[in-house]
Amino acid sequence: MCVSLSTGLKYNSAKCCIFFGGVDQTGRKDLKNLTGFAEENLSFRYLGIPMSSKRLSAQAYDNLIDKINHWSSRLLSYAGKLLLVKSVTFALTNYWMQWNNRESQVAWSTISMPKKNGGLNIIDLDIWNTVTLLKLLWNLSDKADSLWEQWIHTYYVKNQNIMDIEGTTNASCIVKEILNQRGCVRGRSWWGDMLHQDRFKMSKIYTELLRDVPQVPWKSLFYGNLARPRAKINLWLSCNERLGTKSRLYRFGMVDNPKCCFCSEEETQSHLLFDCVGTKGIWMKVLEWLQIQHIPSGWTQEMKWIIQKTKGKGARAKILKLATTKSIYEIWRYRNGKCFGNNVNAQKTYDTIIDSIVYRD
Repeated sequence: MCVSLSTGLKYNSAKCCIFFGGVDQTGRKDLKNLTGFAEENLSFRYLGIPMSSKRLSAQAYDNLIDKINHWSSRLLSYAGKLLLVKSVTFALTNYWMQWNNRESQVAWSTISMPKKNGGLNIIDLDIWNTVTLLKLLWNLSDKADSLWEQWIHTYYVKNQNIMDIEGTTNASCIVKEILNQRGCVRGRSWWGDMLHQDRFKMSKIYTELLRDVPQVPWKSLFYGNLARPRAKINLWLSCNERLGTKSRLYRFGMVDNPKCCFCSEEETQSHLLFDCVGTKGIWMKVLEWLQIQHIPSGWTQEMKWIIQKTKGKGARAKILKLATTKSIYEIWRYRNGKCFGNNVNAQKTYDTIIDSIVYRD
């Protein structure tokens, strides 16, 4: 029950079994009737390891260790590898072909930013492609280790500085692209330093090429946050003010009425969190349960207060981060249920928040 409340997962009695040790027949019968699990006997194997009440020897783990140390595709035949490549390639193509071009909640330029700058730290493939081309340019600048590099120097560089040679029209596409990258590194001090190093640090160059964006004040809310990923993503959308409120959807022409489903006010994010009479009471009860005396205000002021109170690495700061994240997530679910006519109520939402705080922490 505790696991189900904290993770949202439920067990499947058809896939579960129960093992007994030192339990009489009456107790066994009662437990089987209570859980619905089938009784099994030791020993059995899990991940190739025999499960036994006795102490296992080191050799019993060899099979598992061998599987971990060897990439699974090495054990595949050529036919198996071909099938693996085809299935993965088809799955990727099939996924992207189903892209329906909806309005994005957050721009990709923001998503690719580091977390401290308000993003999700997802690699920008366009910038990463530039980094890989710069690595090839770096290889050609002062090195001729491979046959390909020697060939480029012989036919294009010709004892000149590769940063100064003019582009040639008969060069291959890859050579032209490599030479085109010189424009983005000319005058950069870090590029001059990189030319004198023995190793090309792709992560460092990627960071240098990212847009210069200031750090966001709410970055600390995600450090040491014990909430589940879906709740943290919802918090991230909230911090970027990208929740799909009626006011926002109304501007896109996706709904006809921007009014709040709890009152007659316009449903903006600042109103929903935490000015609305339908949601403010939930957050106040959570704060009261945490023994915090505070009267909620609008979103901007509330975030400033939360950021101030969650500084540090103490237990109270972590609990308040968790409570804030789960409260925003469950209030948003409560709002969605209300809009779509589901059977929801404020007390149930409050109970869910408290349960998730207790069992997650």
